Amino acid sequence: MRLARLVVPALACAAVGCSGGTKAGGRPLTHPIVLSIANHETQGRDLAEYVAAVDRLSGGSIHLEHREGWRGPQVDYDRATVADVRAGSIDLAKIAVRSLDTVGVTDFQALTAPFLVDSIALERTVLASPLADEMLAGLTRAGVVGVAVLPGEPRRPFGQRRRFVAPSEYRGAVFGIGPSILSLETLEALGARPRSYIPGNLPYAFDGAELDLTTIEGQGYDTSVTSLTGNVVLWPRAFVVVANRKVFARLTSEQREILRRAGRETLAPATRRLRIEERDEAGILCRRGQLTLLQATNRELAELRAAVRPVYATLERSAETRTRLRKIESMKRRSPPAPPVRCGLPLARQRSTTPLDGTWEMTADARYGIDAGRYRLVLRHGGWRFSHLSAPKWGGSGVFAVRGDTLRVHSEDGGDAIYRWNVFRETLTLRYTSEHVGAPNPTFAPWHRVGR
Repeated sequence: MRLARLVVPALACAAVGCSGGTKAGGRPLTHPIVLSIANHETQGRDLAEYVAAVDRLSGGSIHLEHREGWRGPQVDYDRATVADVRAGSIDLAKIAVRSLDTVGVTDFQALTAPFLVDSIALERTVLASPLADEMLAGLTRAGVVGVAVLPGEPRRPFGQRRRFVAPSEYRGAVFGIGPSILSLETLEALGARPRSYIPGNLPYAFDGAELDLTTIEGQGYDTSVTSLTGNVVLWPRAFVVVANRKVFARLTSEQREILRRAGRETLAPATRRLRIEERDEAGILCRRGQLTLLQATNRELAELRAAVRPVYATLERSAETRTRLRKIESMKRRSPPAPPVRCGLPLARQRSTTPLDGTWEMTADARYGIDAGRYRLVLRHGGWRFSHLSAPKWGGSGVFAVRGDTLRVHSEDGGDAIYRWNVFRETLTLRYTSEHVGAPNPTFAPWHRVGR
């Protein structure tokens, strides 16, 4: 049953202040709108922040009904889902931006150009800029409405039967990709033989694939013979939310703006989640000790970029894409360097007492979403404990060392962090260094000493 078609008029009326009585002549009834939203994945983590933002901004008057596992075990599910939205079989859908060029929308190719957007921080900067709305406008060519752009994990070269560091190692390799003309051209420029496959079912015959840490850990792809190049990002796994034209047109202007604004307000909490997940997944993979984390040399990085110059030459034939590439390159020059994925190095434990030794507490306000709440940090004799005291409760521990105004932290799960510190009148502030290494949570607000 097409829920949205039945209830949109009722909410449109409610939004402008009209109402109708009940059969018994009692209080007027107002009806929330229900919009179905398709998601190929069976878990809603990619859409969680967006759904929550729509609910909050609409005061519960717009309900997004999940249709998970949409198009099931298909290879080209995004193309089929766009057709479903266009035909009205579903109201909204989450679509991977890399697949949009297969339906004639090339506006997002600057975002997924090889080796360009190589960090979660840069992805957020790009999606917070006017480029996001410019790229969304291009979805009209696919017969749908572009509503929002959502961030996703960095995709790195995963080696299943061989390693992928230098361009020579790609030559002749069967390399798994999601359906995408640009991804196909990139891997062909590197000398590989790109192949699409059903997500979650990477064939063992493939030499490698473009994957993110969450997928590798969740699918159990890490074995004693696999590898990941930790300082090479092919492109981000970003998404768009698209809507059926007729359904979107039936909404009031206020309702349409809520769906668009929710995308913008999703950006901060979603990127925080992605940073935390990447850190946590790296820690899990490091503890398992199966996957080999590789680092390309500066020369190899330069060779990789040189190998895909023909791809950029093709992209730059479009004046719009060329302009967007230049804007993203400018943003990249002003952004901190992308932190590589690596297992933490041993840290010499601090043996002497430091000005930071003691128990500290901090409260992060609601702007930090799921990371809001009370925190406790205990630093003592070179050991630390970090706890989130509010629900959901979690924590970690490890060792630390203070060198001048720099605090270096090593976690038991293999993660590292580096912060600048300052203590004034029993208040500790932590800030990122130019290396931008570590979880952002300790920098959310000042810490207050509550015990020695």
